[in-house]
Amino acid sequence: MPCLSYIWSVRNFFARYQVSRMAEPVTASLLVFDKAISIGFRDEAGQPHTVHLPMQELTAAYEISSGESVIRHSITGHELRVQGKEATTIILDMQEELNKPWYKKKNAGFRGRVALFMTGFLLVLVVLYFLFVPYLSAKIAESVAPETEQQLGDAVYEAMNLKSAEDTSSSRLLNEFFAAMEIETPYRIRIAVINSTTANAFAVPGGQLVVYSALLDKIRSYPELAALLSHEYTHVVKQHATKAIFRKLGSKIFLGLLFGRMGNVTSVLIDHADDVKSLTYSRTLEKEADTEGLALLMERRIDPEGFTALFRHLKESAPESALPEFLLSHPDIENRIAYIKELSKQAAVEEQPRLSAIFNQLKR
Repeated sequence: MPCLSYIWSVRNFFARYQVSRMAEPVTASLLVFDKAISIGFRDEAGQPHTVHLPMQELTAAYEISSGESVIRHSITGHELRVQGKEATTIILDMQEELNKPWYKKKNAGFRGRVALFMTGFLLVLVVLYFLFVPYLSAKIAESVAPETEQQLGDAVYEAMNLKSAEDTSSSRLLNEFFAAMEIETPYRIRIAVINSTTANAFAVPGGQLVVYSALLDKIRSYPELAALLSHEYTHVVKQHATKAIFRKLGSKIFLGLLFGRMGNVTSVLIDHADDVKSLTYSRTLEKEADTEGLALLMERRIDPEGFTALFRHLKESAPESALPEFLLSHPDIENRIAYIKELSKQAAVEEQPRLSAIFNQLKR
C-alpha cells in the first residue's frame, strides 16, 4: 500500500534540470503538487522561467549508482535529477492516487486544503527568493563604481594567498605586454603570473588578472597571448566576474549591496575567495568575452588567428579527460572557433614589433 502521508501536500526540492541531452543542466526549484509538478529556473541570459508538467506524463525512478531520483517527462524528454529517493517515492504515490476511482481517493478536508494553501504560499515565497535574490544581487553589482570594485577585488586576491607563488619577472612582462596593447580602460589592470601545474586563467573583480604558468607555457605566439588577455580583460570591463560572484553568493551579500554596506560585502567575498578561481560563465557571456576581445585585437591589427590557435592547440594538448581547466570552464570550442573565423574574415593584420619583442623576452 502506498505511503499516503505525501498525498495532498506540496513538496519542494532543488534539482538539476536538463531540457535535452545536448543542453547543459541548470539549477532549478521543483514543486510537486498532487496533479502536476512546477519547475522554476533561469536561462543562460538570467531570465526566469517556469515549466508545468502533468503528473501522469512523468516517469520516476531511483538511480542507485548516483543516489538520485531521475524524473523524466515522457513527451518532451525533459529530465530532472534530485538528490535522494524521496522525490521518486512522492511522485509514484501521487500517480497511484490519481489512478484510483473517485470514491477511493483520500479526502483532505477543509483543514488539509488550508494547510495545502499555506504550504504552497510559503513555498512560492521560497522559490521567488531562490530565483530573484541572486538576480537582484547581480543587477545591483552594475552600480558598483570601478574604484569600489577594485577595492573588493584586491581584498579577494589577498585572501587567495597567491603572492608567494608569483613569478614576478613574468608578471612584469605581462603587464608591459598589456600596456603595449594600448587599451583605454576605467580599471587599473594588474596581471599576476602564478607558478602552477594547472593550465588556467581567470579574472578577479576590479581588474586583477591571474594567469597560471602552465597555461602561459602552452602559448606559442604573441597573438595568442593578446587573445587570452583581451578575453579575460573583457570579463573585467563587462563586470562578468563581479556579477557572477555576487549572483553565486546572492543571499549572503544582498542586504549589504542593497544598503551600501561594502564592509559586509567584502567580508563575505573574502570568505569565498577561492570561488573566484573556478567561476564559470554562461555561453552568452563567454561569446561576449570572445567577440569583444576579438574586436580589441582587430582594432590593433593583431592577428585574430591568435584566438583560434589558442583554443585549438590547448584542446589538442591533452585528451578530453585531462583538458586544461581553461577549457573545461569554456565549452563549445569548435563553435567558438567557427564564429571567430567568420567575424574576422575581413581583418587587416600588421606585425606588432613591440608585442613580439616582449613576448620573446617572456619566452626566454
